[in-house]
Formats: sequence, structure tokens, C-alpha cells
Amino acid sequence: MDAEFRHDQQHLEADTSDTDSALGDDISAYTQSLRSSLLESVRENGRGYHRYLTSSGKDYVMPEDEEEQDRLDLQHHIFEKTFHGKLLLAPVVQDQVHEVLDLGTGTGAWAIDYADENPESMVTGTDLSPIQPSLVPPNCKFVVDDFEKPWLFKQKFDVVHGRVLASSVSSFPALFQRAFDALHPGGWIEMQDICLPLGSDDGTLSPDCAHARWVEYFMESLEKGLGRSWAWAANYKQWLEEAGFEDVQQFIFKWPINTWPKDPRMKEIGGLNLVNCSSGLEGFSLRLFMGVLGMSREEVEVFLAEVRKDMMNRKIHAYWPMCVQFLCAELGS
Repeated sequence: MDAEFRHDQQHLEADTSDTDSALGDDISAYTQSLRSSLLESVRENGRGYHRYLTSSGKDYVMPEDEEEQDRLDLQHHIFEKTFHGKLLLAPVVQDQVHEVLDLGTGTGAWAIDYADENPESMVTGTDLSPIQPSLVPPNCKFVVDDFEKPWLFKQKFDVVHGRVLASSVSSFPALFQRAFDALHPGGWIEMQDICLPLGSDDGTLSPDCAHARWVEYFMESLEKGLGRSWAWAANYKQWLEEAGFEDVQQFIFKWPINTWPKDPRMKEIGGLNLVNCSSGLEGFSLRLFMGVLGMSREEVEVFLAEVRKDMMNRKIHAYWPMCVQFLCAELGS
């Protein structure tokens, strides 16, 4: 791994063609039916959510409305800054990459960028929400699909990409097994995800502060409500190996929260992540805190105001530890 990527792991100093042919008739009919049922969002607490219930019978925690789509596009930009413009860190041989699958594609930003940069590759993005743009590169297509159900693709893939899926997946071992089975020999899977709790290198993050308590409440409600955890990324390497992948590599990056770092690049990432975090707070919190923890809307709003103050406090040198945790796994031939 290049030194430019290792840098992010160090102590941060504070600054004072036919798009349906490869899918087959089965998945085409399935996704058409699924898409028609999801076109209209469910309004809840002033936010829009998709109608689909996941395979575990639970509601998805995040909204899909325009506000959330803007946040997802910003988050994609933060990943670009973190990875120095690279879309994949796995050492793929690009002229051998013909089929790419992007799981939980969201707004499709990653899939579109990858298709633009690699016109010889066909990129398929899947998501439960049909929120992707209609004007996309000719080698990019989007499918409304629940990737926790059996995959119906007829083709094999050379790369499977997933980003920030911890709250969307009930069983990562099962997901990684599906990916293993769907890859060509020598193919790659790359996962980029957040792994809470928050971190601080200098002790300025008090466990009693509102931001730290928000993480505690979020983790508790996510586990109780959906049986999921944003700490699962720490287990990806083990689960990938158990699925049959070889040569699993893991690298850890840090996303500061606000502009407290002295390093100019990390300061910029921190400023972007402050907007990412603060704009996403409501979406992450409403369904879980009200539905699982029993808080009222007013109680949630008052608490989130305290959390935002902590996020903006440059004396608190916090970051999302392993926030961009990715695993590159080469499929044994």
C-alpha cells in the first residue's frame, strides 16, 4: 500500500449495451415488480422512506429523500478525498475487469464514476430505492434489488463493491458467500465501511459528551431494532476468509469530525465530514430513537441539537475510527 494511504492511519495532530440481457428474464420481471412497488416513498416524521421491508421483516433505518441523496453524494466526495481520487484500492488489473457489481449503490455516484473511468467495464448497481439518475454512461445500469435475497444474475463478476452497508445487512457471512459464488476466479471484493465507536487520539472525547452518548444510543437501538451493528466491520476480514476468499487485506483510515486537524488535507476531510454527520443525524436517529428507544420527536430534536454542538466543537478531537474500513479480497483460483 502506498505511503499516502498509510498516512491516514497515523496519529492526527490537532491544529490549535442491452442492459437486461445479462440479468435474465427472472431478475428482469422481479425487479420490474419491485420497482413499481417502491416508486412512492412513505412519509414519516417529515422524511421520505422506501416502502420495502428487508428480508428480516424490519424497516430500513435511513430515509431515501432528496436531503439524504445530497448527503450520499457528499459522502462519495469524502471517499474520493480519502482515497486520493481512487475508486478502488484493490490492485485489480483493469483490462481484466469486464463486469462490476456495486451493492447498495444509493444515488449511483460510485457506479457512474467507475463506468465513466472504465468504459470497457459493465457496471451494475443494485439498491432497494430507485433514486438513481436516468442519464448514465452506456456501460452503467441500475437494478432495484434486495441483495440479501438469492442473486439472480446470470453473469459472473470480476469486482464486487460495497460501501457503508453495516446498517443494511442482517448477515454479512451470507452476503460474502453470495459474492464469492458470483465472482470469477481471480475476482475481487472490496468493502468500505464505518466501524464505531468514535475515536480520539488525545483523550479530548469524553464518554459523557452528547456525541459519544449519541453513538451509544445509535448502537443500542440499531442492535435492538434491526439486530445489526456498525461495529461489524471489524469482523469483515474473518467472514471473508470463512467464505473462501484469500489474501484478505485490511487498512484503516480516519475521518475527523470538524476542522480540528492541523494537516490541511485532513482538515478539509473533517470539514466535509462535519456536514456529512450533522446533515445525516436526523435520518440516522428518528426511526431508531423513537421506534426502539421510545423517545419523543421533541426529545430527539433537543438531543440532536446538543450532539451538533459537540460535532462543531474544535476542542473535541474526535474521528470515526475505521470509518473507511475496506477489505480487498482476492478470490482463490
